[in-house]
Amino acid sequence: MRFRKNISYFLCLFALALMVVGLSGCYSFTASTLPSHIKTVQIHEVEDKTLDPVLANNIHSAIVEMFRKNAGGVRLVNDDANADFAITLLSYTNKPENYNSNSDVETYRVTIRVSVKFYDNVKERIIYESNSLSADGTYDIQKNETEDRHGQARAIEKLQDLIIANALAKW
Repeated sequence: MRFRKNISYFLCLFALALMVVGLSGCYSFTASTLPSHIKTVQIHEVEDKTLDPVLANNIHSAIVEMFRKNAGGVRLVNDDANADFAITLLSYTNKPENYNSNSDVETYRVTIRVSVKFYDNVKERIIYESNSLSADGTYDIQKNETEDRHGQARAIEKLQDLIIANALAKW
């Protein structure tokens, strides 16, 4: 009988541990996790050092979407904001990653490197800053995936996750 109690206790602990580990990778932020005085944010256009205006535009749209989705209580404005969010597209690469037996490229790896600055205008301090944040995304041409639709989109999604995770650790 005591053996069964120990097993039940162990199984409950194991299930609880699995839930904790499973949820530890989930990131999001809300207006309540931002400093309480941040009610408005201005998201500046992406400064583009790669001369790829389409990619810079896609990154800007993704950052706007990230704020709208995760910080709904914060209004996005064009000026006089409580906080400014600036991002610079530093570099972009698209290189072959895997080859098949005929030496044909099967997958490519897209890498995007940015700098990010989230500045609190009210308290005049940096909320979050990174001078070199990098994310990548692969795409498989054998599956008719494309650089812009699949590779870049995956890299931008990872950038969003990195920004959220890193910014949360700062405030």
